[in-house]
Amino acid sequence: MPASRQTLSIALLGLALPLQAQPFDDELLLGDMKLPTVLSATRLKQSPAEVPGSMTVIDRQLIRASGARDVPELMRLVPGMMVGYNAGNVVNVNYHGTNITEARRMQVLVDGRSVYRPGLATVDWTDIPLAVEDIERIEVFRGPNTAAYGANALMGVINIVSTRPEFSQGSRIKITRGNRGVSDIYASQGFSFGSSQARLSLFGKQDDGFDHDDDNEDYRDGRRLDAFNLLGTTDLTATQTVTWQLGAKEGSKQRDNDYSVMAEPTDTSYEFDRVMEQQQNSNSDITARDYFVQLNWKNDISPNHQIELKTYAQHMERLSQMLACDSPIVFSPEMRELYLLGNVYTRRMNYILRNRRGYWGDRAFYSDWLVNQDGLDPAYLPLVDSIVAQHNAIRNGPPTCFNLNENLRETRYEAELQNTLQVTEALRTVFGLNVRYDQAKSQTYFGGKVENSVGQLFGNLEYRLGERWLLHAGAMAEQDRLSGFSFSPRLAAQYFIAPTHSLRAVYSEAVRSPDMYENNAHWTYRPSNLTGAPTTGNTYYALAEGPGNLKQEEMRSWELGYNGSFHKLGLSVDIKAFYDEIDNMISQPLQVVNFEPDNSSFARFSGIETQTDWRVNASDRLRLTYSYVDFYASNRLDQRLTARNSGSAAWLRSWTGGIETSLIYYGSDLLNERRFERLDGRIGKRFDIGGNTSLELAANWQYRLDDEPLTWSENRYDSPSQFYFTADLRF
Repeated sequence: MPASRQTLSIALLGLALPLQAQPFDDELLLGDMKLPTVLSATRLKQSPAEVPGSMTVIDRQLIRASGARDVPELMRLVPGMMVGYNAGNVVNVNYHGTNITEARRMQVLVDGRSVYRPGLATVDWTDIPLAVEDIERIEVFRGPNTAAYGANALMGVINIVSTRPEFSQGSRIKITRGNRGVSDIYASQGFSFGSSQARLSLFGKQDDGFDHDDDNEDYRDGRRLDAFNLLGTTDLTATQTVTWQLGAKEGSKQRDNDYSVMAEPTDTSYEFDRVMEQQQNSNSDITARDYFVQLNWKNDISPNHQIELKTYAQHMERLSQMLACDSPIVFSPEMRELYLLGNVYTRRMNYILRNRRGYWGDRAFYSDWLVNQDGLDPAYLPLVDSIVAQHNAIRNGPPTCFNLNENLRETRYEAELQNTLQVTEALRTVFGLNVRYDQAKSQTYFGGKVENSVGQLFGNLEYRLGERWLLHAGAMAEQDRLSGFSFSPRLAAQYFIAPTHSLRAVYSEAVRSPDMYENNAHWTYRPSNLTGAPTTGNTYYALAEGPGNLKQEEMRSWELGYNGSFHKLGLSVDIKAFYDEIDNMISQPLQVVNFEPDNSSFARFSGIETQTDWRVNASDRLRLTYSYVDFYASNRLDQRLTARNSGSAAWLRSWTGGIETSLIYYGSDLLNERRFERLDGRIGKRFDIGGNTSLELAANWQYRLDDEPLTWSENRYDSPSQFYFTADLRF
């Protein structure tokens, strides 16, 4: 056992032994409160002390008190969760970190429906078609859970659970306005018909993103979305229920032109350079459209036996068009030939054409460098010279201008049958099967269409050995047409010091399948509407091609933990010590140039996490989280989004007269080498107008305590303060 793992084991056992030695008062522990339960850990309904792992539940009160407009901001309340921003409208959420630009290793569910995109292995956090106002709770399983949810639940599972429609009958209108362009609206109507209860929600969000970049230039990263969601439940019989849901979303994200110019202007005595200097390439804003329909049938055959069938279909579109101008050499067969010899040579071509540092334009210099530093075969120097000559030949004329797109359409169909059975008083199990079909279509990214089909068999077994021991065994067998077969087991044991206090030991194995882009990319630009200088070819020189034989990432995880609830005191505590290893990691960013994915990376994480939730009395609630992560990553790209120390502290209070306040501190050291500290405050006042009508007015304020840009150097605000006000009418 590695030394760091031994240290964690000894530390946690040292904590546990005195607990075990103490006599516990069950009246103090239990009081008259009902035990809370979670479903997302093993698919079995369990109390926190029975879960074979670490769970964080963000309940409705906490969601409301945070004032969060989006799910990623709520993830700051989860110990060990790292939240980074690539831009104001592009968020990355990872558990314990890894790559800062892609959130590849967590499964994210909305009412059991995966919103993890099959084509690009990511989650569009700001585009989830569910209003924060409709969320009942978020259950976060912190650690690998492939045993219950299959590949891609490598480092955790986030399950966002909607409020049941029977609990949100009536009408509601909420308006939010604030600085930084914040303009949100939400409206819902609950209704019933026959044996059905339903809620229709309409909502829109808009903001301007960051104010400026590190050059003090305006930053185009605003966003807008409009969506609807219809959720209903129908009682078919006394034991059978159908939950049905459908939704759609349309929105846009601002983005500057994504095209990288090969031949930048350097000498305005040439017409090419003058036109390029004056040419303003169009923006490449993204239009986003999502559609889904979902159906869940549940049959409670007996108090000890339940069958559930879940099925859904969803379609996502991310469409981006742009106008670009460049030298016609980017479409020349000679440039493609040079690129296939090694993408470093085309990077050097950019240096040559703009005479980088004043000497790359010299033939003797670049020939020597290409051969002796970059390893180019001297036989190919005439090829380099011919490309330079092609460019020089057109510099007295205009550049080539053309239209490009980065359109991507992704479709998923999934069906799952689950059987939950209480076999004996001591033994219960859940098992089932899942089939899924994924499709990604893009002429730019894939040269057409890529399809995949996945079949899963899963099972979790829970056995109570006497009053003190609870044993768990779970596994997932998965057949992926593109990635092959995988088997992911989990074993856990819990020792109960008292009814609501347990020590746990967990061992898990998990996998992540390469996404369609990583393994099957065929990304090159196919221009249309070419004008200006003629080209000798019609295909862009750069080609990002997936190898097709990438292996699955593999994770092994060891965990020791304690979970305890003093219900009469209103206090719950969870402590986790962990050691995780990930092999065969795919760390390369998704890009058209320099795309060479492989399984060469490795990462290791160890540390301690804790969360404490104390409902001091009927009016006050205190909540603390802390995470310490010691890590090693062989690839520098996986070293940026891991903070060694991070956490949160919250105080929620209900005052007399319908007044509620909250104060929440968030802190992380070195998120992409930048400190993050923020203090959030909220004050709300409810006015009971009469009958079932009420109005709440609230003010939300966020203040950055650090003076750092957010995650990246270009993510900057003019002021450390953000504020917005809400008016929430229910009738």
